[in-house]
Amino acid sequence: MTELLNGAVKSSTGLIRAASTLLMVLFLGFAPLSGSALAAPGGMMSVAASSEPVQDALLARADQEPAAAQTVSAESTRQSPSKVALISAVLPGYGQIYNHSAWKLPIYYGLLVLFASNAIDDGNKYDKYSKLYSADPSGPDAATNLSNRESYQKRRNNQLIWLVLTHLVGIADAYVDAHLFEFDKNTERGSGQASANMESTTLLGFTRKF
Repeated sequence: MTELLNGAVKSSTGLIRAASTLLMVLFLGFAPLSGSALAAPGGMMSVAASSEPVQDALLARADQEPAAAQTVSAESTRQSPSKVALISAVLPGYGQIYNHSAWKLPIYYGLLVLFASNAIDDGNKYDKYSKLYSADPSGPDAATNLSNRESYQKRRNNQLIWLVLTHLVGIADAYVDAHLFEFDKNTERGSGQASANMESTTLLGFTRKF
């Protein structure tokens, strides 16, 4: 009986050793395969590498958001179109400078100076012939002085009308430009946001594919 038990123990010990040896061989054989699977295209290392562009894009977008917020806050401090027009009524040309349209100033100021100088010149001549007519209303030159006085009076009034119209056009131009300036900025900001969203969507879709 004792011999049978010793034989059974020896046989079971041999089976355990054989099983452990087989497990060791299997482990050593599959370990290189698992490492190559991680490094192969489509493996876990590839997935980790493909996720890096997504992380970079998200970090870049997070960095851009504070800059965009600062841009919006800076633009929110712009004066309203009505205020720009009101200041332009007192200071001709202010709206053109404020709306970054200073190239219009030579034309605008040139017309203002032209009509103002003509009005002053015609006004001086009106005063001259008015005094001559008042000094001798029944003299030989009275009819000529009266005709010249009325003529220069009409010309002076016309120049003043053109002067006022030019000033009103400058105010209207400043008002419209202020509206268009805000519209252009909003359009550029919307286009940039749409482009950024499209790039992020494309990047995510491309990475997800692999």
